[in-house]
Amino acid sequence: MSFRDIGMKIQAAREEKGLSQEQLARLVGCSQSALSNYEKGKRRLYLSQLEKMAEVLDKPLEYFVESLSSQHHPQPAIDRNERFVKLVNHLSRLSDEEINEVMKYISYLEWKRSGGD
Repeated sequence: MSFRDIGMKIQAAREEKGLSQEQLARLVGCSQSALSNYEKGKRRLYLSQLEKMAEVLDKPLEYFVESLSSQHHPQPAIDRNERFVKLVNHLSRLSDEEINEVMKYISYLEWKRSGGD
């Protein structure tokens, strides 16, 4: 998944929502020129920025990171960044108690990786 692919999806979601670049930029707290560069894939987009756009555009994070070709031809290999974004999206829907359980499991995995001592 390239920045250009993500940019194309941002543009499509923005247009679907009926927003101009200027309107979306104002809603997410960036300049119109920065948004234009995101849409063209010319500027690096950070997870926090993408999360804000997803919120404003009423799209799950997966919408932006799912490869264009996998929409019609699923591919089993997902790169680490895509898995990270999907994980964050799933975590955002959990209760505080469920997040604590996930944290316990992560601690267990780290303990196990270190040799279990």
